[in-house]
Parts: sequence; structure tokens; C-alpha cells
Amino acid sequence: MWFILAKIFQGELGIYFARLKRLAILYVIMAIFGILLLAFLITALFVYVATQIGPLNAALIASGLCLAVMVGLWITTIVVRRRPEKRAQDRMKRDIASVAGTSALVNLPKIFAMARKRKAAAFLTPVVALVGFGIWRMLQGDGD
Repeated sequence: MWFILAKIFQGELGIYFARLKRLAILYVIMAIFGILLLAFLITALFVYVATQIGPLNAALIASGLCLAVMVGLWITTIVVRRRPEKRAQDRMKRDIASVAGTSALVNLPKIFAMARKRKAAAFLTPVVALVGFGIWRMLQGDGD
């Protein structure tokens, strides 16, 4: 933003936008030639396969590959199309599980030291560990 304001005050904004327009036109031309390059490569591959196994088989293989790509893209759009709230919930679950795991590892030496001093804590430590593991599995395993 400050760059454009500086260009306005210097009187170079028109020159800047003209340069951007030329660059945009060049990028569009490069994209068109890139698409043509890809089309010619696919055509060359089709001709090569057709000479090896016949035109009908090559057409069937090419159509099968196109169908597989379309199905793959369709599945990808279904996976990506999740609601932002759902993605935020998943992120929150991962963060909570990470914090819980980190705090458990940090406090592990204190728990073992307490268990050595008190014999009742030696019985309580596995119970606390099982409860913590159950909470962690609940946060990790909720796949709906």
C-alpha cells in the first residue's frame, strides 16, 4: 500500500501500472503456450501408444485415464469442501492433544518422584495414566 502511495506522489503510478500490464500480458501468453505444450505432449503420447497397441485400445486407455483423473478430482473436492468450523474443530482437537501430551511428559519425572516417596501414589499413578490415555484417545479418535 505504501509503495503505491509513494508512486502516486512521485508521479510514476502510470508507468508502474503500464509495466504491470505488460507483465500480465506476457504471463498470459506464456500460460497459453504452456497449455499448448501440454496438449501436444498428450497428443504425442496418444499417437505413440496408438502405434504400439492400436488406436481403439489407445482411445480406451486414454478415456479410462481421464475418468480416473475426474473421479480423483471429484473425491478431492469432497474432502476439501469441509466447513471451516469443522476444520477449526479438528485443529483445536489436535492442539489440545498436543498440549496434553506435552504437559504429561513434562510432569512425568515429578509423578515418579512422588510415587517413590508415597506408596499410595504408586497405586494412583497407573490410574491417572489410564485416565490421561483415555482422554487422549477420546480427543484423537473422534473421527466424525
